Amino acid sequence: MTTLIFGHQNPDTDAVTSAMSFAEYQKQLGNTDVEAVALGEVNAETAFALKTFKKDTPRVIKTAANETDTVMLVDHNEFQQSVSDIKDVTIAAVVDHHRIANFETAAPLFYRAEPIGSCNSVIYEMFQEKGFKISRSWPA
Repeated sequence: MTTLIFGHQNPDTDAVTSAMSFAEYQKQLGNTDVEAVALGEVNAETAFALKTFKKDTPRVIKTAANETDTVMLVDHNEFQQSVSDIKDVTIAAVVDHHRIANFETAAPLFYRAEPIGSCNSVIYEMFQEKGFKISRSWPA
């Protein structure tokens, strides 16, 4: 079953591209059954960036539990900013740069949060720490 990776509702460029970056990171870890998705239509800035870099826009989902039992969150951790059925899935990982609020899980998870400018900056550090290469062609 595919693990869905997504940022917050009303996604901005950091939310969308962090999902894409973290999906690539997971694939380099060996977790190949992951998919970056969005929790809303991308804004004009994000659409421009994706078009400029010739990247497909992730598909939009409204719920997750109808297609997976496991998700990973990027660029958010507050349940009110997440998918509507977040309490019905297992959160396997969170990578964020915001405050931690209204968040609890039943199972242990990977959690990384740093008080820096963007979620993608945290993910970039993770790539560097593992010695992973960031290809011009990601995500494939």
